[in-house]
Amino acid sequence: MKLAYILYHEGIKLPKLDFTEDDGSDPVEINRFFHNDLDRYHSNKLSTVRLVQLAGKIVAYFTVSMNAIELSVLDKNEKVSGTTTKKYPAMLLGRIGVDKKYRKKGIAKAICTFCQGLASVTSEKVACRYIMLHTPLNKVSIYQKMGFIQSVNPPKKGIVSMYMRIV
Repeated sequence: MKLAYILYHEGIKLPKLDFTEDDGSDPVEINRFFHNDLDRYHSNKLSTVRLVQLAGKIVAYFTVSMNAIELSVLDKNEKVSGTTTKKYPAMLLGRIGVDKKYRKKGIAKAICTFCQGLASVTSEKVACRYIMLHTPLNKVSIYQKMGFIQSVNPPKKGIVSMYMRIV
């Protein structure tokens, strides 16, 4: 499967895609964001948005931004000895949405792999130790298979924080 990752910009015509869950819910507002907020977040540098194309057709999107992960959510073995910082630099994979028609084809995994590379390259210029994300409880196992670790903090409102060390 050959995917293309296109940096979003004004003027790109976005197709009508459906990022809701099978039951029609939108627990982490992936669908709402795509249809209502994507342009505003991107143009104001709150998130960088990339569109994912398969055979020239937009089938998914994701957002990334700079962030920091609190030491308190990490496993105790993650602490760097001899440091006093309470947060470590991280790239936030803020939203990841795959249209319903294209799920279970490895697209989300490919996006995470792309983001690992992006975070690694970023880390050469701006410190970046982790990729972090927030996901509904029912998606935790998907991200665990990709190497993400569940935060030690309990879920809040059914949302779990997860992270992956990149260095």
